[in-house]
Amino acid sequence: MATVGVLCARGRVEENALMAALAEAGIVSALFPPADEPLPVGPMAPSPSGRPFPVPQIVVDRHPTRQIARAVLATCAALDVPVLCAGIAATGDRLDVASAVAVHDLPRPLTALCTSEDAGIEAVAAMGLPATLLPLELKSSPIALLDWDAAEAVLEHRAVLGGIEGSLGLIQAGSPSTDNLVTVIVVDGAAAAFETRSGKAIPNQALQLAEHAAAALNAALVAIVIDVRSGTPVVWDARPVPDFRDAIPIGELTVAQVIARAVERRLTTGVQRLSVEREPAWRGIATLAQGQGLGRDLIISA
Repeated sequence: MATVGVLCARGRVEENALMAALAEAGIVSALFPPADEPLPVGPMAPSPSGRPFPVPQIVVDRHPTRQIARAVLATCAALDVPVLCAGIAATGDRLDVASAVAVHDLPRPLTALCTSEDAGIEAVAAMGLPATLLPLELKSSPIALLDWDAAEAVLEHRAVLGGIEGSLGLIQAGSPSTDNLVTVIVVDGAAAAFETRSGKAIPNQALQLAEHAAAALNAALVAIVIDVRSGTPVVWDARPVPDFRDAIPIGELTVAQVIARAVERRLTTGVQRLSVEREPAWRGIATLAQGQGLGRDLIISA
């Protein structure tokens, strides 16, 4: 029986690196679930094949297909198997993520839920251009709405071809370029690595905000996308299964090694829930000068 199950569709660079890091820590792991093996439902259910099912002691969520991941995570809950995952972002959608971030008073763009083409047009008119359409499914890429023609065409296209599901989405104010977005990978409440296309300094406020957003989502492993265009960073999006092959570590450990440490802690001490507290102090974050903070500001050479 494998100690750790890596929930994924196949072993990619990230999953192979994670399994190697687990092996270095002396932890046995395997891809989970096997593609040809049915999962039992309920803690007492026997394997449909008649063999004892190799239930892992802990599962790390790395599956790109979220419909499958949600079903397997529900099965893990029924089997009382702890999971290292993105919390609300692992089992919910962008509306769930945006709502959790808003409830905890974290800075984020003005956002509206739209259930029809007309509602989307009205939201864009109220917020102004540019804006961004975020499909509710987290795996779907955001769509920039840079002018009226584009906004009307995108919203009409989705409503006509996608029906109700295509009409559902979030309209978010602004449309930052990739140079203004920082993806921070947070593991067990601490920023472990980041990705950015800019050579600018990453302010400590952005790392702190990513950590608070992960706590609001009750996420043990998640990537938080931060918009750093202005002096006040805002939560732009979340990724439940972050790629980290090109991520720059914040400390001495790689992302795979940090995840392996998190798994090791759970195997030795049990799973601890993340503490989620409201953070009203973000309203004053714009008064902090760039470069101030806890000494974690990072410079990336272009």
